[in-house]
Amino acid sequence: MHHLHGEGMMKPLTVVQVSDTHLCPEGQLLHGSIDTWQLTEQAFEAADSFAPDAVVVTGDVSDRGAKIHRRAAQIFNQAQQDLGCPVITIPGNHDPLGAIAESFNMKRLSTGPYPADTVHEVMGLRIIGLDTGGFQQAQGQLNREQLDWLASLLTVPAPRGTFLLLHHPPVEATSQARAGRGLHNPMELAAITAGSDIRMILSGHYHQMATSQLMNTPVFMAPAVSYNMNPFAPTQILDEPGAAFAVHQVSQSSVDSFAVSSAQALGLNDGPSLPAPVKSSQPSD
Repeated sequence: MHHLHGEGMMKPLTVVQVSDTHLCPEGQLLHGSIDTWQLTEQAFEAADSFAPDAVVVTGDVSDRGAKIHRRAAQIFNQAQQDLGCPVITIPGNHDPLGAIAESFNMKRLSTGPYPADTVHEVMGLRIIGLDTGGFQQAQGQLNREQLDWLASLLTVPAPRGTFLLLHHPPVEATSQARAGRGLHNPMELAAITAGSDIRMILSGHYHQMATSQLMNTPVFMAPAVSYNMNPFAPTQILDEPGAAFAVHQVSQSSVDSFAVSSAQALGLNDGPSLPAPVKSSQPSD
C-alpha cells in the first residue's frame, strides 16, 4: 500500500471489527438454526485475509448471558496468536457484568474502572474500550467514573489518534424497531469526545451496518457476526451464508471503513445467493 503524502514512514493500519457473536451454550443453535460458534471461527479465519494490526470485538459475545466466556476467551486468545495481533474485547448487554475480565484483552496497557475498560496501543493508534453495561436492560450507560477516566486519557493525544469502542451506539438506530436501545445520555460522552483525538467510535448492538456522527465524531455501527436485520422488514432477522464483519483502514489523513462477509473472503459461496429470513419472534439485539 502506498504511503499518503505527509505520512512519512508510518505504515497504514488495518483494524478488523467483529461484533455481536451471540455465542450459545454448547450444542445449541441461535434461533434454532444459526451456528454462532462456526460463524465466529469463520470471521477470525476471514480476518486473516486482511492482515489486521488489531481485531476489536464490540460486545454481545454471549447470547442472553450464556456461560460461554471461558471458552470464548480461549478462542479469542488463540485467534490473537494465529493472527499475530491483539484481539480487544468489550462486553455487550448480553454479557453479565464481569464476564469480560482478566482472561480477555491480554495485550492491554491499563485497565479502567471496570475490568473491560481497557487501553491498548497499536503502532501509535490508541484503542480505548468501555463497558456500557446494560445487561438485561433497554439501554447502555457510562457512569461518571468511566467518563472521568476517559477524559483523563484524552488529555494526552496519541500519535495516530484514538478509536473508542462502545457496544451501545451513542446515536439512535436507523430502525424504529430499535429506537431507544442505544447509549443513555450520549451528550455526556459528546462533551468529552468533541475536540479530542478520537477518530471514530466503533459500536455494535443494532445488527445492521450504519454510520452516523456524535457531534463532530464519526460513529460506525458494525454488522453482526451472528445475523443481521432486514432493512426492508425491520423486525425480521436474516440467516446469511457467512459471518459479517467490518474492516477499517487507518492512515494519517483518513479512516476508510467497509463491511465484508466471510463467505466472500473465504470463497464459501458456490454461487450468488441472498440471505434468507429466519423465523424468530424475539431477536437477540
